[in-house]
Amino acid sequence: MLSQTKNLKTKEKSRTNQILIWTESSNPPKFDGLVFLWNLYQKSTKEIISVPYELEVNAFFFRERYLNLIDKVSNIQIHKKDIDSYFRIDDTFSLWWMNLSFEKNYGKSDLFSNSIKLVVLEYYLEEIECSLVKLSQPATKELVKYLTLRFKKVSFLNLTYIDYNNRFKHILGLRKIKSILPYFVLGLISIFRYVKFCGGINFRSNHSQDLAEKLYIYDYFFHLLTEENESEFKSAYWGTLPNLINRNQIEVTYSHIYVPSKTYPTIKVAKKKIDEFNQSIDSKVKHKLVEQITISVLWQVIYHYIKFSLIYLFCVSFRFKPLLDKKELRPSLYLWNELKDSMLGSIAVQNLFTYFTIKSRVETATKNAILVYLLENQNWEKVLVYHWKKVISKKIYAVTHATVRFWDLRYSFRMNLSGFRQNECKPEKIVYNGPLSKKGLLDFGYKEEDLVPGEALRFLGLETLRKNKIQSKQNPIFLVFTDYLFSVSKFQLELLESLHLPYRVIVKPHPACPIDKYNFPNLNFEITMEHSETLLKTASIVFTSNVTSAALEAYYLGLPVISARDPKEVNLSPLFGVKDVHFVSSKEELKKSIETIEKDGIRSKRNPVFFTNSNLEKWKKILNVSIVLFYFGNMI
Repeated sequence: MLSQTKNLKTKEKSRTNQILIWTESSNPPKFDGLVFLWNLYQKSTKEIISVPYELEVNAFFFRERYLNLIDKVSNIQIHKKDIDSYFRIDDTFSLWWMNLSFEKNYGKSDLFSNSIKLVVLEYYLEEIECSLVKLSQPATKELVKYLTLRFKKVSFLNLTYIDYNNRFKHILGLRKIKSILPYFVLGLISIFRYVKFCGGINFRSNHSQDLAEKLYIYDYFFHLLTEENESEFKSAYWGTLPNLINRNQIEVTYSHIYVPSKTYPTIKVAKKKIDEFNQSIDSKVKHKLVEQITISVLWQVIYHYIKFSLIYLFCVSFRFKPLLDKKELRPSLYLWNELKDSMLGSIAVQNLFTYFTIKSRVETATKNAILVYLLENQNWEKVLVYHWKKVISKKIYAVTHATVRFWDLRYSFRMNLSGFRQNECKPEKIVYNGPLSKKGLLDFGYKEEDLVPGEALRFLGLETLRKNKIQSKQNPIFLVFTDYLFSVSKFQLELLESLHLPYRVIVKPHPACPIDKYNFPNLNFEITMEHSETLLKTASIVFTSNVTSAALEAYYLGLPVISARDPKEVNLSPLFGVKDVHFVSSKEELKKSIETIEKDGIRSKRNPVFFTNSNLEKWKKILNVSIVLFYFGNMI
């Protein structure tokens, strides 16, 4: 596991003539001065400091510094008032609580890794005075701005900027438009686009009160295991839990947050499937989509968006940006555009729709009912817990559906943002699915009494798979799981090129990111879309991208795991800090890891990861206690 010892390079106040910030992935040139490697992983020395290396060996220290920075930004005061007070939607809840920097969601931020790297750079530059700073290409505008504020003289080596405007927006042809139009205009456009995304306005009243439901489950309309011609609800998130609920005849409502997928590309197709679920014989089970835009919801969104936009423009904007330029907040420069978008742009609109649609859904729930939802600390969860506590009950269980990654900072739930001191948005209990997720939660500051154990519902089949695992010694398989982003998959597969491995290389692409052999002419491999469980049965070595949970499955099964570590990003592997897992950033490191595995093998006994009892004894205990509390609550 990760050591919390801060083995930091000793800093001394010094006056060095020159500093070079090297942002390329190749080795830097000879340089008479101190070199910082921005995107190159190697052991730091007195003359060369590798930022990716520092984020590995001093992970706890720099994670804490970054979270402290987020706290400072989140608690900024404007005209001697907490900034969150300018954006109150009701007496307590503030739109400011939903800003991107406070959410810390790596999936929504293109600058997530760079903003953390800047904290490392700031730390090592604190005691340094120099006459000249040189910056290689390519570089972000935020890094250039920071260096310009920090030093008197900055020299740029053939400078070209990296454009980090949302890398997904080009699909809709919006990147160029976004760079031209003001945030306020983009926000107004987003209102119409979001209504269209949700299938238009629902003119029928949606406020009929649920009368008997004991249990409400919130999840994503994604990872469904239900076949196209089936009407029975099956979800990878919940495994066999729905069967347990049905056997115990518990009245339950599933509220699904729609996520576009290949099977359900539009919300209209998703609604059709929801209707099929609801037409089943069992009347104790209901299914609903959260995204229901009524006239009331639309009016509230428009009203609050215009109100907050005017408040931002006339009360906040002139003071906010200069505050971020101050010395103690300079590393937050990467957050500026995201913060502005969260207060004035399309993100503000999306968050307002989230607030009012969730609020509308909660108001129809049965009093004293139990709430179970997937824990990722996303904005919809904050709104859900806030209103559930306010209107329904405090019987709330948040469920870890995979594990808690070290650098997935969404799980950091610090109580020192204004309003969060009273725990308005924190669940009463968190269901952890094994020792690994429990350790991650405790490291993020959760208390032991906040946690209850529950089986890992997504991974219940692993125990059976471990018993039936078969490895072929004559034709060993090198199994590759790629990423949902092509850039990450490309980095991973390029490490394999030209290695000429004595293995049958099989690549399982992510469903959202197909792989074409044409792009990798120097790699001999097969492509398959078979289920992971089938592939893992016969694998000899598993090579994963940085984020995929397939690494967890392979580790649990006792297979050798190698994970591609792209120095451009922080290490988001679910196995970061776990012994007996290899992280590689170059062909040489990959080759060495394979040789080590072939020579030494792996430990026969792995650290426990998940609870996989198929009888769901832990979940039975949770549900039994909860239902008793429901009946008791309705009697008094």
